[in-house]
Amino acid sequence: MLRVSIGRSLAYAGKTLKTRLLQFPRDPTVRRKASGLGIRGKLFTDISEDFSKAALAGAIPRCRTEEIYQIYNEDEGYESINRALLSAFYNYAEAYLPENIVEKFNSLRKLSDLRFPNEWFPEARQMQRTVHLHVGPTNSGKTYRALKRLESAESGIYCGPLRLLAHEIYDKMNDNGIQCNLLTGEEKREVSPYAPLTSSTVEMASLNKTMDVAVIDEIQMIADPDRGWAWTQALLGLKAKEIHLCGEASAVPLVQKICETLDEEVIVNEYTRLTPYKVSEKALDRDLKKIRKGDCVVAFSRSDIFSLKEKIEAETGLKCAVAYGALPPETRALQAKAFNDPSSGFDVLVASDAVGMGLNLNIKRIVFTTVEKHDGKSFGYISTPQLKQIAGRAGRFGTAYSEGEVTTLKPGDLHYVQHAVQEPIVPLEAAGLQPPVDILELFAMQLPNESFSGLLQKFEDMSSLNGDYFLCNYTDQKKIADIIESIKLPLRDRYQFVTAPVSTRNKASMEMIERLAREFSEGKVCALDEIIQLPDNPPTSSKEGLSALETSHKTIMLYMWLSVRYPDVYITSQDVASKLKTRCELMIDEVLKNSSITGVKINRKEYRTSHLS
Repeated sequence: MLRVSIGRSLAYAGKTLKTRLLQFPRDPTVRRKASGLGIRGKLFTDISEDFSKAALAGAIPRCRTEEIYQIYNEDEGYESINRALLSAFYNYAEAYLPENIVEKFNSLRKLSDLRFPNEWFPEARQMQRTVHLHVGPTNSGKTYRALKRLESAESGIYCGPLRLLAHEIYDKMNDNGIQCNLLTGEEKREVSPYAPLTSSTVEMASLNKTMDVAVIDEIQMIADPDRGWAWTQALLGLKAKEIHLCGEASAVPLVQKICETLDEEVIVNEYTRLTPYKVSEKALDRDLKKIRKGDCVVAFSRSDIFSLKEKIEAETGLKCAVAYGALPPETRALQAKAFNDPSSGFDVLVASDAVGMGLNLNIKRIVFTTVEKHDGKSFGYISTPQLKQIAGRAGRFGTAYSEGEVTTLKPGDLHYVQHAVQEPIVPLEAAGLQPPVDILELFAMQLPNESFSGLLQKFEDMSSLNGDYFLCNYTDQKKIADIIESIKLPLRDRYQFVTAPVSTRNKASMEMIERLAREFSEGKVCALDEIIQLPDNPPTSSKEGLSALETSHKTIMLYMWLSVRYPDVYITSQDVASKLKTRCELMIDEVLKNSSITGVKINRKEYRTSHLS
């Protein structure tokens, strides 16, 4: 938040606000956006100058230093301040608009009013729900307790952050003799139409079915700038008598505040680690020969991971498994399984922050090779919550590593780690939102000549929120919208395509979504084997072959995601697609296990710091 990015200083925030307000009437972006709503020329100049003066005098709500200090979003930078000022400007301008503009303007403002998202779910509001928070650090048993309650329920749902976790719960429940269906963005498996339980990814959580118990995992993700809306939607909309939320204690105040507006009881259950870990007093002095069996060596780029794998294997004779965000979650699980198995021959795991969530790992020691990562724009220190989550993977209850250890490769990084693990929990401040497609459809009717990415941008600019919520960003959706803009699609179908799981920094993935959207528009049917062919054997050229397989897997997952929504168009059966997906994952795993991959590089502009497939 602002206290991290611009110096923990209200004075600095006030100076920044003053600068932005003085620039506001002359800002070409503000002028262009206002012009799109009919506020242009002398009308814009007069209103914007009056607004700027009033805001500088402290007379405009949500434009005071303390409020801007809270609004600032580290991921968006100053754009979050600009958006807050633009929203306040629209509120201010309303009283000065001529009649020929005001009707349309008021309609758009009303549709983009997101201050009361609890009203989107009237059936859930009619229930008397109880919210149970299970909070604690990694390896504390919090999710286990919630799942035990789900096991005993007559009906219920598990909502997880990853399809891998949804599969894990699906398998576990059915193995225990409890019928459980599976629902992820890419796959539906129905063991019985009358199965009491469903395991799903949080985005796919059914809000139509009344049930006894719902478990929402990793509740701190409610503040994620991209996906937080799905946790908010589940919390507000699930029709369950008991809602069990599992995650970090940082979510407690925010959940309590939201539930207070719902008049729902919140019960907080706090957990402590089942296995302790300590931070070493000494780093490894940049000596990779000090890496030992049971270590997880953490780096934050794909190229660094493969470089470290090569060096560790050469200098120690230990064999390394790898896990990073661009790998399919299923392949990450295969690599984790090899690392966990004492007889597999794999001794060390070299991984990104992907180890922080979704993998069961037997780690003795976490070794940070760096405490900085690239966020797509620049390098900066990893956040305290993220560092704690990774460090918490050291030691695991019920394994040989009952006590964990954390250290760094470079002596200069050790102090940051020692300080970060002692930092108090920072409460989350706001929950993410995205409007239902029904609202966007009505919004679009007011702007019939607007492109879809322009529509999303205008919605962002005009949206009104209260302090408990923020609007999740539409960055990737706007990129996809632009590439398919020329394709004729109904708005609801266009919305489906722009929200598809596409790596927007991957050229092949963007070309594929354009192709699939075009074929849909032309009324064609599409089989998976028309767009993807895997080699008969794992490629021998590790660098190029691995990248090609990763791209193929993205294509398979995109096809499966679309086939769940349009089975009459994307006609390959789920079973056939799943077999091809598994074959691709096994090939990637084999390439990783049998090759020393060097020279794997990625464009920094394409580097994504977090992958939650």
